[in-house]
Parts: sequence; structure tokens; C-alpha cells
Amino acid sequence: MFPMLKVVEYYTPQKVVFGVNAVDNLERYIKDMGITGKGVIVTDPVIVQTGSAERVSQALKKEGFEVVIFDQAKPEPDDIVCDQAAEFARKEKGDFVIGLGGGSSIDIAKVVAQLLVLPGKTADYLVTTSFPKKGAPIIAIPTTSGTGTECTMYSVITFAKDGIKGFFATPYILPDLALVDPTLTVSMPPKVTASTGADALAHAIETMMAKQENPLTDAIALKAIEFIAEALPVAVYEGNNLEARVKMAYASMMAGMAFNDPGIVEGHALAHTLGSVYHIPHGVGCAIALPYVMEYNMGHCMEKLARIAVALGQNTAGMSVREAAQAAVYAVKQLLEDVGLPTTWAPFGKKEDIPKLADMMVNCSWITAFYGWCKRTMTKEAAVELLNRSYEGRLGEKLY
Repeated sequence: MFPMLKVVEYYTPQKVVFGVNAVDNLERYIKDMGITGKGVIVTDPVIVQTGSAERVSQALKKEGFEVVIFDQAKPEPDDIVCDQAAEFARKEKGDFVIGLGGGSSIDIAKVVAQLLVLPGKTADYLVTTSFPKKGAPIIAIPTTSGTGTECTMYSVITFAKDGIKGFFATPYILPDLALVDPTLTVSMPPKVTASTGADALAHAIETMMAKQENPLTDAIALKAIEFIAEALPVAVYEGNNLEARVKMAYASMMAGMAFNDPGIVEGHALAHTLGSVYHIPHGVGCAIALPYVMEYNMGHCMEKLARIAVALGQNTAGMSVREAAQAAVYAVKQLLEDVGLPTTWAPFGKKEDIPKLADMMVNCSWITAFYGWCKRTMTKEAAVELLNRSYEGRLGEKLY
């Protein structure tokens, strides 16, 4: 049961535009919002090679906008690359910032927009997870279907000095305009499609297990889960299937909207731990963690998991609530395996690392921050058990 007496706050972009070929009318949407001046596109070399950066540039230039491109964004960005992009934007005297690409490019763009109007470097603000005021306008244009960062107030940035994943969490970095055009995702290779899709699935499911879930976020998250179950395998193995790409783009966006208020739980804590130590891509880390964290939350999220089973396409007729909930766990594991993702971290690390990883899960503030959204209290013993099970690929025993 959701907390009926809780006051909830919903943060969404000022404007969201979704549609096939919508990016070709970008200049109109920007003008409608009163945004003017010089645009700085933050993207990566791959997006430049696909022609998407040029497509965005041309959409703006035909209406007289001046545009420059920073094309050195990288996966799992750190504060150094954010500072490089911000320095570029400052030298170019940009007026607004466009994040074009996967979650990494958009997360960098969110920081760049702040540093266009604020002094200093990324690390000066990352230690506090926030900024003192709103920065330059931000336009987010995703080319993947995973993070949903185009609709969130979060930006995941790694501290270069120690490799620990940190994050910004403030409405100041919520994009002013989110433009989601599924045609930009068609060029995504299968592995990226799979891993980003796993991230979206984790967002939707973890939102429903968070202690601050509510009817609106549950509804959005359930629909996202349904779309992912239907479309992710098709998008992975038939990348030019536009219907599948549309469903995945919707799912990613909706899952991002869903977790903005309730947050995400132990799955992302485990994924960030594995990502910080082994540099596992974020979506892969989420895939590894998700089934075990669903089972970990079984005792107090049973009815939610039973509803998730139905959204995943499971026939739960005649099942008890517990059986349906367990069916959801196995269905998620099977879906992830079907798209070629690992569901154990054994290929990336050693079992002997578990004490060190467990210590990080309960003592590193950048990991324990997730537990503020959780219903269960994370203990060292629970962390060790989760790490053991997710290393061994072991499901089906009580964790509660």
C-alpha cells in the first residue's frame, strides 16, 4: 500500500516532445520556449559518426541558430570530462546546452549548463550533490532508450580521483525541454540496446519497490515494464523495427519520470558498487543486480511483484500472490538472458572481493544514499548475502 498521507512532488521537464522525426523540428520547439542565442551540443564521437549531431545542427541552423559541438563525451563520465566540456562551452560563449546521446552525454550536458553561469569546477559542487541556482537552459535529446535522464533531476558523475560514482540530485538540472525521437535510437548496436533497456527496466521495477511509491508513479512504471517486455528483444535483434524502438523510447522516458520522486533502491546500490570497482557499464550492472534485489524485497513487496509479473506477460491465473511474485523474478532473469545480458558478476570479479564490496555497500555514502528510498534496512550481512547470490546466480531461497 502506498503512503496515502504523504505529500509528493512531481518533477518533469517544462516541455516534453515525443515523436518520430520530431528532432527535425527542434528549432520550433526551442523558439516556442523563448530560448535564444548560441547552442552548445554535448555529444560523443559515435553520435557524430552516425550523423545525428549534424541532423540536430541543421535543424537549428535553418532557423538562424549558431551551433557548436563538443564531441568528446565518454561513457560513465567523470568530473574531468565535465570540466573539459564546460570550458569549451565557456570559451564559445554558449547560451544554452543540448545533451545529445546516451545518458552519459546528457548527464555531462546537465553539468555544463550549470557551469556556464557558475564559477569553479564540477568537483566543487559534486561533493554536495547540488548547485546553488538554475543554470543555462538544457535541452535533452536521447539516442538510447535506458537512463530516462532526459526527464530526471539526476546526473551520475564519477570522481576521477578514486573512481567512485557520485551524482547530482537537484531540480536545477532538470531539462527544460526533453525531445525524444525514436528514429535516433535505430543505429544503437544490440549490446547497447540490451544494456540500456535493462537500465530502464530496473528504474521501473525499483520505483515500484521504493517506500515513497504512489499511484501515479506505479501506473507509469507498470506501463514501462509492459513495453520493455514486449519490445526489448525485438529492438535488440531487429534494430530497425521502428515500433519496437518507439515502445522502448516511451518506456525509458516513462521509467525516468516514474523514479524522479520515489527514487530507486538496492539494485542501483549494488550496480554502482560493481560499476565503481570493476567499471562495469551501468546497464549491465543493473541487469546483474535486478533479479536478486526483487527477491530481496519479496517479503514486503509481494503484491507489487505479482502485478509486475502480469506486466511482464506472465499468466498468473491460479497462482498465489507469492507464486506470482516469484514468477516476476524469474521472468526478469529470463528476459535479461534472452537479450544476452549477464545475470551474475562472476565474469567481472572474484568472490574473494565480497567483503570489500559489502563494506562499500554499507559504508560509502555514495552507495548508502540509495537506502533512503528503501523499505528495508541494509546490513552488512544482507549485503554479503546479496553479493554471494548475485555472484553465484542463485535464486529461489528466502532472503526475508
